[in-house]
Amino acid sequence: MLVDEVVIEVSGGHGGPGKASFFKKEIGPDGGNGGRGGDLYLEATTDLFALNRFSGKKDFAAENGIPGGSNKRSGVDGGDLTLKIPVGTDVTDLESGEVFQITSPDQKILITKGGIGGLGNAERKNSRLTTPLYAQHGLPGQHRKLQLQLKLIADFGLIGLPNAGKSSLLNALTAAQAKVADYPFTTLEPNLGVYNNRIIADIPGLIEGASTGRGLGFRFLKHIEKVKVLLHCVASDSDDPKRDYKIVREELGKYNSELLNKEEIIIRTKSDVCKPTKLKGLAVSILDDNSLAALGRLLG
Repeated sequence: MLVDEVVIEVSGGHGGPGKASFFKKEIGPDGGNGGRGGDLYLEATTDLFALNRFSGKKDFAAENGIPGGSNKRSGVDGGDLTLKIPVGTDVTDLESGEVFQITSPDQKILITKGGIGGLGNAERKNSRLTTPLYAQHGLPGQHRKLQLQLKLIADFGLIGLPNAGKSSLLNALTAAQAKVADYPFTTLEPNLGVYNNRIIADIPGLIEGASTGRGLGFRFLKHIEKVKVLLHCVASDSDDPKRDYKIVREELGKYNSELLNKEEIIIRTKSDVCKPTKLKGLAVSILDDNSLAALGRLLG
């Protein structure tokens, strides 16, 4: 199952405490400083299922700094922690509202800084405080509560009502093995395939009212936002294909009006089971291998 939205809490490591110690009276304080807490990073990965690891554990923190030691020995800095998240993820700080977008495979961002280590009593010594008895505590690392929301980045997005033939078309064009069957909501999560080095995403079926939360389509409307070109599948065996087309377009507009400005290719599916004139005026008819080849040239 594809997890595409989670809320997690992340923290930089806590700074290590300084040391309060004395070697000899004539030498004075010799406590070392604490180590700095580790930083926490988010790093992009092409693994679309990377958010699945957050379905159980929700709290992540870099390593704490090591306490300072005697003889002015400083504690070791805490190790950094890097969390892998999929390309196409929007990261929102739920407290500040700040948004980070993960858009390229080589991207890595610092999301929480580690805390500074505390000063040992040797470092705190000065002309006015010659024998400090106490060392400083380390400071806590930065903390954030984050919403991670995956939005697929694909060249082409297959959209349409349930059972419009999207998964079958994806399987025919690519090496994908999306589940297909003759009942609604066969596709319960987005499927991806590659054609001529172009990524095609099969977006689970929308229904009327999807933009207000009805059906499964609402969960996946966000995946359409970053798709470059929409491949709108309309089933030829529908009682009213033009109505089907309008339903999907209306739901896209209600969710985000900018989706209506995306380039769109209308595709006739299942046209081998009805009269050729039923979808007159709609662009591409998927009937046989020759038609698939023509569509391939169009996508290439």
